[in-house]
Amino acid sequence: MKRRDVEIIQRDGRFLVLLAREPLPLSLSQIAREGEYRMSSLCDRISVSERHLRRVFEEGIGIGPKDWLRQERMVAARSLLREGSPIKEVAIDLGFTTSKMFSRDFQQFHGVKPTEFQRKEHANILNAVS
Repeated sequence: MKRRDVEIIQRDGRFLVLLAREPLPLSLSQIAREGEYRMSSLCDRISVSERHLRRVFEEGIGIGPKDWLRQERMVAARSLLREGSPIKEVAIDLGFTTSKMFSRDFQQFHGVKPTEFQRKEHANILNAVS
């Protein structure tokens, strides 16, 4: 059986991309981070069209690449905010054009504003320490 040129799999809780030209699987999360969570960067790195990438994602993990990229971006945002990074810095690091756009997307995804999230996380840490 011939191996496909591109295949996305989940292994040990991580999403990996198998490329026929690469000897080892690549971390899809790392590729997304390096490409600032942009679909075009993901396509360029994997060397496929957006249409083909959608097919590969749907077959491999059951969701579209844009939805997956959004989830990855919001998980990264939550992690950075939890570490205490300023909201504007998180927005820039994750490739948002403005902190307002980041705040809107974060609230839509997590159901809470980034400032409220940080406040609650800080309070949880203080409660755990005392």
